[in-house]
Amino acid sequence: MERKMRIGWAYTDITPDRPVYLAGQMYVRVSRYVHDPITASAIALENGEEQAVFVSMDTVAVPDFLTGEIRRRLADKGGPNPDRVSLCATHTHTSSRFSVVGNETLIRHMGRDRIEEPKAPDNILCGEEGKNYLAERIERLIMDAWESRREGFVGTAQDYAVVGFNRRPVFSTESGEEARMYGDCSKEDFLRFEGTVDHSVNVLYTWDEEGKLTGAAVNVPCPAQVMELHYFISADYWHYARKHIREKLGDIFILPLCGAAGDQNPLDLVRISKDNGEELKAWSAQAGEVFRNIDMSACCEDIGERIAEAVVRGYRQAAQMRHNRPVFRHSIVHANLPLRTVTEAEYAQAEKVIEEYRDRFDGHNRMKIEDQLKLYGPLGVADRYVMQQKGSIYPAELHVLRLQDTAIVTQPFELFVEYGLRIRAACRARKVLHVQLCNGYADYLPTRAAVLGGSYSSEPASTNVGPEGGDLLTSVLIKEANSLFA
Repeated sequence: MERKMRIGWAYTDITPDRPVYLAGQMYVRVSRYVHDPITASAIALENGEEQAVFVSMDTVAVPDFLTGEIRRRLADKGGPNPDRVSLCATHTHTSSRFSVVGNETLIRHMGRDRIEEPKAPDNILCGEEGKNYLAERIERLIMDAWESRREGFVGTAQDYAVVGFNRRPVFSTESGEEARMYGDCSKEDFLRFEGTVDHSVNVLYTWDEEGKLTGAAVNVPCPAQVMELHYFISADYWHYARKHIREKLGDIFILPLCGAAGDQNPLDLVRISKDNGEELKAWSAQAGEVFRNIDMSACCEDIGERIAEAVVRGYRQAAQMRHNRPVFRHSIVHANLPLRTVTEAEYAQAEKVIEEYRDRFDGHNRMKIEDQLKLYGPLGVADRYVMQQKGSIYPAELHVLRLQDTAIVTQPFELFVEYGLRIRAACRARKVLHVQLCNGYADYLPTRAAVLGGSYSSEPASTNVGPEGGDLLTSVLIKEANSLFA
């Protein structure tokens, strides 16, 4: 017989009181003020035989250093098994990786003296100090969640809320068709969207021994990037969703989880194209701050309310099926996926462009942001060529859990929604919480249609693994999840 479930929760504010480098756009940004706080929350699950800890942060991704650093710190703390701890991100584009110092890739290739960088204040929080700032808070958060474990109940539900929209419109061209990320849908050559959408909201609820609701892990397949392109700190629509959920269900813990959503965006491009033709061009160019003709706070309020309504409807379902001795299994898979490679000709062309820019610029004639952006693709190809000389495999850590009739699967990519739907459809579990951007950041993982369509998010510079790897990843997650329900 399964043992009783013990559940712990914790929450912490990770909003810096100093400027930070913001992540999520191609141009370097330094924060100027706090629009709303960024936070991190954690849930610990344990029944004496299995355990799992999930941490969600209001960041664009899990910083490269953080998963390993947190597990190292936890190794001698007497807390959870470090390997059973998973870190993930909401993918807000108005937060920081804390460790980053400017455009590190460009500096590595071109040298700092060729680059015009924005002025950063002397007290900016970054580098080793930034790493310690974040790691200390996440370490304490995990231990707080673990030490607060008490016997309780869990339940899950699936409902729906319109949050994500496909952000890769397809246009007709003289030579055929092409996709343009954030393309202007009001143009006559707009044909359709490349992929589909997923409006599901899957939720894990927890109760204490007395039956009082204590928290909800809310899985929405859409990044938090209404607020992108600007110079402030914000948790984006999750700030508003948390507020609305607590208004309806009480002061509970909330763990936001971003589902498969590499080609999703929380804004309806068909609608906003009518008033944002020039703004969409600037948005796609990623060369600087863009003031779009939308009320970002109102959009986030609406999204937050829709998510909250789905969570409330799901609560009514889950409350009828609570478990204090659920079937609980946790499997870890280290998958070796095929690295997406570039050809010798692509590498030669990229190096030619990079060398031309090295010759054009120096300490007296520095590269402005427009020049820097033109090197994004060539630098990505050059780095990929170096990587593929060392091996043909891209390793990915995957976690697969069974919690009664529900599966929880994780992976580190910005996975296009098609793969997420395939996983949900083929799993034997009644409900599937799919967590992307988990335990590292592995960039986009596009579909075959996206690779053919081109544009950012499907090209080598923004992908480590291609569609063949997407198929394999999907197969591995489905097989492992189903084995837990055999």
